[in-house]
Amino acid sequence: MKFQHELETGRTTSPAAHLAGFDENGNYSIVKDAHRVVTFLDMAGHEKYFKSVVGGVASGMVDYALVLVNARQDPTHMTVNHINLASSLGIPIVVVFTKIDGCPSDVLKNTKKLVTQLVKSVGKAPFAVRTEKDIDTVAYKLDSLAPLVSVSSVTGEWLPLLGKLLVSLPKRRHHSKKVNRPFEFLINDVLNVPGIGSVVIGFVNAGQWRKGENVHVGPLSDGSYIKSVVKSVQIERNEVAHVWAGQTAAFALSLTKANRKRLRKGMVLLKKPVPATRSITAEICFLRGREGTTVIKGRYETMVHILHVKQIARVIDFSSLDNEKLPSGEDSVLRPGDRATVRLQFL
Repeated sequence: MKFQHELETGRTTSPAAHLAGFDENGNYSIVKDAHRVVTFLDMAGHEKYFKSVVGGVASGMVDYALVLVNARQDPTHMTVNHINLASSLGIPIVVVFTKIDGCPSDVLKNTKKLVTQLVKSVGKAPFAVRTEKDIDTVAYKLDSLAPLVSVSSVTGEWLPLLGKLLVSLPKRRHHSKKVNRPFEFLINDVLNVPGIGSVVIGFVNAGQWRKGENVHVGPLSDGSYIKSVVKSVQIERNEVAHVWAGQTAAFALSLTKANRKRLRKGMVLLKKPVPATRSITAEICFLRGREGTTVIKGRYETMVHILHVKQIARVIDFSSLDNEKLPSGEDSVLRPGDRATVRLQFL
């Protein structure tokens, strides 16, 4: 947990990363000696922080979604939202039933029945994983199957099987294929370090950078970029002279005091500037939020999450994807559950 209020309440409010190492047989191992390292992004479960979940999933380059369900009670509406969110973003789902120790068999059976219905509602076929043979069956079929695993953190029951499942899952994002593309570094955080200056932390989404190459930071509000010299680059606190697609790094930039104040999360580092845009067209699935929004109309304003970008935008126009003709003019609305093509203008 990152913040004091998280320690006091016991609730996760912001995405936090945790590493787990595994050996060749799928057993848990020390990370530095591990055959394979799995990064867990711990997301908030409370409805109050659902927006932070959306932002974390959008910017986290997630391969798979582990949906944790308390086996001792019925799935909550937040479980429904999390499954719908992962499905809408095309992220394969693994359902993990927790707290099975001491859980009455009839309660566990009912919980699994309800979750099975939820999984089927997003077009996935639930598949109970009980043996290593089951892992071989589902590992490369998560585009159509949703594994169901039951575990207990108290007794450790089925945890080794969950570990073997995670090790067996193939990587979905192959950033090595993007090494030859133009350099693109997504800025997730901006720091001012005493004695060093401006430091931007983020993810190399494409291309590669070598020591001595200058970068452009932006876009700014007018669409322009700031040219900067890179003083140093670090990966896991080690200074490097070369970074490439798929790595998380920190760039120390040489900027004037005025330009330091213009840096923002959501910007990019590029070798060559590209034109910025103020409008996009996207396909959306309308989920009911905590605020109880029931309809979306023209000129509706919302927060848009695209990878590391988090920006307010206004709905300019939309059309249904469900083969239903929407009323024209001010009577045209979207309701929860609708899917549509929407044109958005950033504010």
